[in-house]
This record gives sequence, structure tokens and C-alpha cells, in this order.
Amino acid sequence: MPNREHASEIEDAATVWAAKAERGLTEPERVALDQWLEGDSRRLGAFVRAQAAWIHAERANALGEMPAADLAPTVDAPMEDAVPVPRFNRRMVLGGGGALAASVAAAYLIGLERYRTLESGVGEIRHIALKDGTMLTLDTDSRVDVALSSNERKLSLVRGKAFLDVTRWQKNPVIIQAGSLLLQMAKGAFGLQNLVDMPVVALVTEGRLLISQSPSFFGRERKLTLEKDHALTLASDANLQASEVRSVAPPQQEQFLAWREGMLSFGGELLADAVRAFDRYGSARIVVADPDLAKQRITGLFKANDPRGFAVAVAASFGGSVTSQGDVIRISGKKLQSA
Repeated sequence: MPNREHASEIEDAATVWAAKAERGLTEPERVALDQWLEGDSRRLGAFVRAQAAWIHAERANALGEMPAADLAPTVDAPMEDAVPVPRFNRRMVLGGGGALAASVAAAYLIGLERYRTLESGVGEIRHIALKDGTMLTLDTDSRVDVALSSNERKLSLVRGKAFLDVTRWQKNPVIIQAGSLLLQMAKGAFGLQNLVDMPVVALVTEGRLLISQSPSFFGRERKLTLEKDHALTLASDANLQASEVRSVAPPQQEQFLAWREGMLSFGGELLADAVRAFDRYGSARIVVADPDLAKQRITGLFKANDPRGFAVAVAASFGGSVTSQGDVIRISGKKLQSA
């Protein structure tokens, strides 16, 4: 089996394809692009982002300022960073007549669907109401790419954590991608985590979630249904299978979703992992000086924006001490001796 393509390699290739599409594709190139898009589920999103960069540049150079009405967002929330662009799929590549995006004006005339990026800042919990009634909550330092059309709702959790409350039943479900997984829900609610070097986690609190995975163009698609009060934990290089599903009791659900209230809840995690979670919420960095202390397991509920309070509580529990220097908070395993 070939090695899994790195995300940066996909982005680089997508940029090259976007440049070729901008000047017009030959028939062999269109066939090659279609094959490339089918080869990995992540490539279409990367190609869309590369197209967005080209269109944004075209808009700045050729069209000047667009009227505010033309930029009206599909999301009922501040969307300062939103850039409406067309989204292309493989069918459009084959039938596009050799030019995927001739100009931004054509994109607006076609009126396909609007693509935008939603992000939360470090230390920010963001609540967003989508036009179709879906409520999206983003944890700190999270990013979701959104494409909404008249008949589809497609999202991609690029990084971080999100909670989706699909309040109104829709004929066409909400679709969200996280890593190699594609998740669909018509009505209900679920939490989703996609962090660097950590497994993807999905937790259903209402309704049911259809999850599928297509590892490659030649790979076999895998599917399963995640029911209410169940969670899936899947490593980035693992195959989707029912053995990775577990039932989750209400207390553990509250722990997983505590971030929505600005809290971090731990139930036996390693101190090193807890410190990593805190580091996502602010500029202050916690350092555990003693490797043995970093392996200790901790339990408790802490304010995500109070890393020093967390450090003091940990030090008190293990007979250690806390010192601060600039933005660094250091937890030592033994109390400092008086001079």
C-alpha cells in the first residue's frame, strides 16, 4: 500500500491544478484532474481553497470593490473573512468546457453555492447560526470550511472542535468532513474533534449520525451508523470499523463537551495531555519540569482561560510548586527550598 499523502503535498498539488484551470485545461488535463480528485477525499477541499485564492486575486485586480449586497453571507453571523466563490466537483470538471473559473463575474452569474471559512480565535468560543437553522459552535482556535447551496449543506472541520445542532429536519442532511471521515445528519446534535496528532472523535447527543470512509480511489467504502449516546474514536491512519464505537454515559458526555461552557474537564488523563489542552486556549504556556509528574493522571473541572489556576491546583495535589516567568508557567514536582 502506498504511503498516505501528506496534507501539504495535497495543498501544493491543488495550487498547481488551480493555476492550470485558470488558464484553461486541455482534455487530457481534465481527465487527469478528475482522477486526481478521486484519489483522496481531501483533495476536492484543497482544490476549492486553491480556486478561492485565484478568484480572490481576480476580484481584487479586475472587479474592484463589490457592492455590499453581493457579499451578503449565507450565515446569519458576522462573516468578515467570508469570500463567496464557486465550488467545483468532478462532474463540473468533466463538463466545464476547458475552463473551470474564467472570472469572478461568471462565478456570480452561475450562482452555484457560497464557500467561506469560519474560524475562532485563540481563547474564543464562537456560536454561529447557519441560514438553514443549524447551530454551529466552535471551540478555541478552530476552523470550519462551509459550502451552502439551495439543496446541500457541506462543511469541513479543518482543525479544532465543533458542535452541530441540526434543529430542523432536512431532506438533505448536513454533511461534514473530518480527516478521512464523512459524517451526515438529517436532524440531531453531535460533537466533533479533529486535532493535530490526535484521533478524530465524534459524539452523538441526539439523533443518529451516518459515517463513511473512502481511504482511496481503489479502496472500499466503509460505513456505520452512530446512535445517540455513542462515540467513535478513530486514529488518522485507521480504518472505520464498529469496534471503535463505544457507549458514553452522560457524565462523560459533559466532560467531552465542557469546552462549550469555557471549561476543561479531565477524568484520568495524563497531566501532559491536560497541559496540551490548556495550551490551545491562550498565549501562556504550561511547562511540567518533572517527566514523572507529567505522567500522573488528573481529574477535575477547570476554567479554560485560567492556566495558572490549573497549574496551582495540580502542584497542590502532587506536593509541587508553580513559578512564572513571562508567558511561561512552570510546574515543578517538588516545592522550592527557601533561600
